Amino acid sequence: MKQQLTIVCIFFIGALSAQPAVEDFKKIFRLEITETPTPIVIDGVLDDPAWQSANIGSDFWQKVPFFAEGADPRTEVMLTYDKDNLYVAAKCFQKEDIIIQSLKRDEYWDNDGIAIVLDPLNTRTNGFLFGTSAAGQQWDALRSLDDINSDWSNKWYSEVQVTDEYWSMEMAIPFRILRFSPNETEWGMNFVRNHINENEFHNWTAVPESFWPPDVAFAGALVFDKAPTPKKGNFNIIPYVTGSVNKLVGEDVALSANAGLDARVSVTPTLNLDLTFNPDFSQIEVDELVTNLTRFNIFLPEKRTFFLENGDLFNDFGYTAVRPFFSRRIGLDSERQAVPILYGARLTGNLNNTTRLGVMNIHSLNSENSAAQNQSAVSAQKNFGRSYVRALFLNRQGFEGSKPIDADFGRNTSLDLGYLSDDGKISAWGSMHHSFKPDVSNKTGFYTYGIAYTDPSWEIVVASATVQENYFADMGFVQRIENYDAERDTSIRVGFNDNIASFVYRIRPKEGKITRHNVGFTTVYYTNPDWSFNELFNEFNYSVAFRNTSEFQIGVTRNDVDLLFPFSFVSQGEPLPADRYVFSNISASYSSDERKLVNFGVGGQTGQFYNGNLHQADTDINFRIQPWGNLGFGYQWNKLDFPDQFGSEVITAFLGKLEIGFNRNLLWTTLFQFVDQNEFMGINSRLQWRFAPMSDVFLVFVDNYDVFNGVASRRDIQTNNRALVLKVNYWY
Repeated sequence: MKQQLTIVCIFFIGALSAQPAVEDFKKIFRLEITETPTPIVIDGVLDDPAWQSANIGSDFWQKVPFFAEGADPRTEVMLTYDKDNLYVAAKCFQKEDIIIQSLKRDEYWDNDGIAIVLDPLNTRTNGFLFGTSAAGQQWDALRSLDDINSDWSNKWYSEVQVTDEYWSMEMAIPFRILRFSPNETEWGMNFVRNHINENEFHNWTAVPESFWPPDVAFAGALVFDKAPTPKKGNFNIIPYVTGSVNKLVGEDVALSANAGLDARVSVTPTLNLDLTFNPDFSQIEVDELVTNLTRFNIFLPEKRTFFLENGDLFNDFGYTAVRPFFSRRIGLDSERQAVPILYGARLTGNLNNTTRLGVMNIHSLNSENSAAQNQSAVSAQKNFGRSYVRALFLNRQGFEGSKPIDADFGRNTSLDLGYLSDDGKISAWGSMHHSFKPDVSNKTGFYTYGIAYTDPSWEIVVASATVQENYFADMGFVQRIENYDAERDTSIRVGFNDNIASFVYRIRPKEGKITRHNVGFTTVYYTNPDWSFNELFNEFNYSVAFRNTSEFQIGVTRNDVDLLFPFSFVSQGEPLPADRYVFSNISASYSSDERKLVNFGVGGQTGQFYNGNLHQADTDINFRIQPWGNLGFGYQWNKLDFPDQFGSEVITAFLGKLEIGFNRNLLWTTLFQFVDQNEFMGINSRLQWRFAPMSDVFLVFVDNYDVFNGVASRRDIQTNNRALVLKVNYWY
């Protein structure tokens, strides 16, 4: 392994130093702007004097369903600025009816809309996105090399107007919420327009066909007549108060109140300090539970605002199945029960155009299961063009009062190297990670390496990971290392090697009803630490996407599993014995035209499952009343049949979702869930009134139930938790 990592490091050093220069989009796509001497009124009407003399960006490129010059209908964009704000205007010509599928904030991609992509530091990897739909709801997000984080939010202003020939947009983005150099007169910039009637996305620049429309690597240049001045003394204070009524089963009604504070401080124009004291996350949308028919835990995304800005500095180490840092572990004790967080502090951003830094410290209180915890993270990243070298250090320390507990700690180190060619077609990576715990000194490593190729027709990935049995991620997520032994009712740690090869070939017709054919093959080969066989998974997949947004997919899989320990997928019967199992199945799914007021999806699979059979069906349907209402239902049915002594079971799940947007600032959402695998049924209903920008009143009703017994005709339903919470926060 050490020899392999040495070879990978030598390759990266050579690649970073020899990276070739290719065509620079900023030399081709340029829009010059000047400071406005008169204020801009943000009303969506483009009659301000500054717009009459502004340079116009037009001649957009069609990005989806296929790459083409001269996107139709026409889009015109203009920009200007003053000492406080960057102003953006757009005129989107459109004679067809506007399609709005939701008035919910951050629901962007399914609505007619337009968004600006900003890369103020010209990193070509990270940027800001600000968009608005034709109905005026806002979307803001952070773009990193690997992800778009739409849970990030900030305070800015926008309005729209709709006419018979076009709809227009104005927005004001305060300079204080952006991170930029005071000496830079050119920023990376692009626009993405959604034209949902024709299922098209348009870009101002010619973003290559195989890359997502908001990829900042292919931004053009926003050219200022002089460098804008960063705002000094920029800070936001966001206090909150809550009051709640709670009723736990077997207990009296309890009244409670709480208060806390969030703050954001600009330390430098490119470094931001986030602080939180006694945070409360009752307003965060509840997770949608899923049925899990694997032997391992699943990964749910972070939604808490405090952890989101520049989150890639901590979150992107490792790979999907193993993350050294996973912020959802923070605020949970050893039994995964929520505990109060006393405070948190995060310093994140850029030291310069090529160097990024992240420092975090969070202290959570003790519980019946765990001591108080102090959790720290330090991350640094150096970019070489679009390639990078980055490092991470994590420390979890148990505390008794103010005194650290010597034998209660977990630490992790990571070194990650990534190469990405300037045109984005070739990427390669390698990483090494180690954990440190009391009395554990060997087999503590985790290593990855791989290479990928992407162009308009091909996507090829070959990668490998090795996770040793004593690699612990106290602040992270490791999916496969804990193997449950059903006979002894315990989990046993077993290291593994994960090897994957994936090939996808795309065909994009230039005309007709079909926009894309995908043909793919994936093989995943797991071995034990001694490289003996553990599991082989093969899948062939074909999908077709239609111009009307509907899609059809069919897949065939074959599994070969050496089950190391007895395991049961059903609640009755003996566990499946440790043995080798070979089984195959076929799956298919169809989703209808999502632009319609009524749309649906159906899918299922059938075939073998270990030494038995699995038949699965799921369906969902959504009713939309444009633009203010959505009512959706989803149902999943799983029938597992094993030989008599191993049992059989039907596992179901039901989800109901109601969303009503009375206007852009008053939204009511309700989620009902029944998941019998989790023995859970619950309602989460939330009314949100945004009475000022980024300032809200939340009224949240929660009613959760435990559902016992596995026989549908004999359910024992018991109230577990019922609460009504009122929360008010104000953004100063």
